[in-house]
Amino acid sequence: LVFRDLVVFIAQLQCTLLDIYAILQYVEILYPLLNTLPSHPILTNPNWMGCFTNNTQVCEVLYFTGVPVWLVHREEFIPPTMNIVQLV
Repeated sequence: LVFRDLVVFIAQLQCTLLDIYAILQYVEILYPLLNTLPSHPILTNPNWMGCFTNNTQVCEVLYFTGVPVWLVHREEFIPPTMNIVQLV
């Protein structure tokens, strides 16, 4: 029973450390970019998971700050000027 408790403790510790790391990344990298939006998109950080959104304004802001983002919309609501790499 002690070994199982240790495994659970380590898993909870890993989860907490990953949460802290994510908050630090947000504060150090993303928050300053959100306050002063770049004039052109910056390179996407391949280490970030990214997000899904159905809001085009949120999608644009995250795209310009280098966050991987997926826009979820029905096909008829996507403007013809939008660059679509692949429909899913």
